[in-house]
Amino acid sequence: LGSKEGEVLLYYCYCDVKDPEKLCAWQKALCQHLHLTGKVRVASEGINGTVGGSKVATNLYIEVMLSQTLFKDILCRDDFKSSAGGAHCFPDLRVGVFEEIVPMGIDPKKVSYKETGIHLSPQEFHREVEQHLSQASQGQSDTILLDCRNFYESKIGHFQGCLAPDIRKFSYFPSYVDENLELFRNKRVLMYCTGGIRCERGSAYLRSKAVCREVYQLKGGIHKYLEEFPDGFYRGKLFVFDDRYAICSNEDIISACRYCGTLWDQYKLCSSQHCRQLVLTCPSCRKKGLTACCPSCQEKELKVASGQALKEECDCTRRRPRVPIERGSQSTVDAGK
Repeated sequence: LGSKEGEVLLYYCYCDVKDPEKLCAWQKALCQHLHLTGKVRVASEGINGTVGGSKVATNLYIEVMLSQTLFKDILCRDDFKSSAGGAHCFPDLRVGVFEEIVPMGIDPKKVSYKETGIHLSPQEFHREVEQHLSQASQGQSDTILLDCRNFYESKIGHFQGCLAPDIRKFSYFPSYVDENLELFRNKRVLMYCTGGIRCERGSAYLRSKAVCREVYQLKGGIHKYLEEFPDGFYRGKLFVFDDRYAICSNEDIISACRYCGTLWDQYKLCSSQHCRQLVLTCPSCRKKGLTACCPSCQEKELKVASGQALKEECDCTRRRPRVPIERGSQSTVDAGK
């Protein structure tokens, strides 16, 4: 159970949980017993987890989860996405009770996962993207391929021809939809995210606006798509929320170093001790001391190092619009290409 060689599991299950506190305590005890680290969110609407450990531990975890009465007829083995890793990918184990299992910032009773879009298998989604790209090249597509992740995720990897909103948090997604309703009017929308969970509530919110012709989502997210099509229409790295930051299935590098512009897609935390932003800075620039997310942080890092304490006010996030307004679908599709 304590082996460093292992894997990371990503999963979620929407279901009615009558006693979230009890489920939380059981989940915490189970993870501790199996020497698993990671993050598990429990709510009245279900459970969302990312855990890492030895393969023996993760296999046992799946078996126990599948046999749990609450999940027995809902969760299946295919709902667990795995990647190479282990307990070392997380600093600790965090299990807690929340209002939502993915933080969209809207009461689950107002926008329920039960109103989600139509699920497409990786094979079906692949065919839809292929058709969309073919039609878009001729200026005839009535489809929007929508990435509902954060900008730093889509920056290092995304589907060709996608619309990737320049938002920092998923809780900004509803406002993004509200500010850009005309963009989606009478369109077919193909949504995707890392493992599928953000699309569940995100597609439900988009459908609640009653402007789209149809709303579809990739079942199992990019994770499952890459298992079937490692060299398909998704190019670049897949961002993950643990110490690995990204996993890859193809050799494409689609992002650049923050400072010199050379192709680079390996994130590091900003070197300023007050900042938690991620930065793309290549080895050459790091050797020059360019290790912060922006010039402001770089300057403050030097002052902090000299003993002067400063409160962080990061220019690169302060100047970014909280909710971008798209000027037209064609321009955003072209940018995605």
